[in-house]
Amino acid sequence: MATATKVVDIALAEVGYKEKASNRDLDLAAANAGSGNWTKYARDLADAGYYNGNKNGYAWCDVFVDWCFFKAFGKTEGQIIECQTGTLGAACPYSAGYYKAQGRYDRNPKVGDQVFFQQGGELVHTGIVVAVSANQVTIVEGNASDQVKKTIYNQSSTYIAGYGHPMYDGTSSGSTGGSTSGGSSSSGGSSAPPTPKVGAACTITLHALSKGSTGAEVKTIQRICFARGCKGADGKNVEVDGEYGGNTVAAVKKLQQQLFPNTPSEWDGSCGAKTWAAALAQLW
Repeated sequence: MATATKVVDIALAEVGYKEKASNRDLDLAAANAGSGNWTKYARDLADAGYYNGNKNGYAWCDVFVDWCFFKAFGKTEGQIIECQTGTLGAACPYSAGYYKAQGRYDRNPKVGDQVFFQQGGELVHTGIVVAVSANQVTIVEGNASDQVKKTIYNQSSTYIAGYGHPMYDGTSSGSTGGSTSGGSSSSGGSSAPPTPKVGAACTITLHALSKGSTGAEVKTIQRICFARGCKGADGKNVEVDGEYGGNTVAAVKKLQQQLFPNTPSEWDGSCGAKTWAAALAQLW
C-alpha cells in the first residue's frame, strides 16, 4: 500500500541526521558534520539514476523529500506518487510545478504532503508534513541548519507557499488536495501522468555584479546562494533584498568556491560572466 504513513515514518526516523563536511561517513547520523552539503540522500538517489545528474554537494532539502519517497516506494512508484514526470525534481520550483501540473497543489495541508516555502516570491525550501492541527503544521525538513529537523509552523505563516499532494493509494488521481475517492489508486493507473510542456528557448542578458550593485539580478544571485547553502559573513542565509552588500559578497565567494574549487583566483565575491554561467548551469 502506498500510504502517507510510510513516508512520514521514514522522515521522522531521519531527524537529527547532519549533513557532512565532505564525501565521508555519509551513513552515520552525526559523524563528519559540516556544511558541505554531502548526504547519503543525494548519494542513494544518484545511484538509483534520479535527476539530471549527481546532486551530492548541493543544497538538499528537496533531495531529502525525494529520498523518503524512494525508500518508501522505490524509484518508479515513488516518482509517480510525487507527480514527477521529469528529471528536475531536485529543486523546489520544479517539484512544485509537477504537483501544479496535476492539479494537486494548494494551501490545505494533509499529513504526508510536500510543503513548499517561499522567500522574496521564490520557492526556496521544502519538507514533509508529519502532523496537522487546527492552526499548525509539523514539518520534517532536510537542510535546515545543516541537518534534518522537525519544526512546527503556524498554518498562516507567509513563509509557507503551499502544499503538493502526493498520489497515495485511496486518493483521486486528478483532484486538488488529494481528497479521498472510491476510484482506482494513483499507482495503479494505466499510464504515467502527462509530461508538462516545455516552451521554446530564450536568451537573457545578465550584468556583472559587485558590492554596491542593486536590483532584480542581485536577488537572483542571492536566491542561488540561498539554494546552494552559501551563507553570508554573519553565518546566516543571505537575505534576498536586492542589495549587494558584505553578506552577499561573502555568500558569492562561498558559491565560487563550490563552482571553481581548484581556481582560487575566481573567489573574488563579484558575479561576472563565468560565475553566472557556472551557477545557472549547475544549480539543478
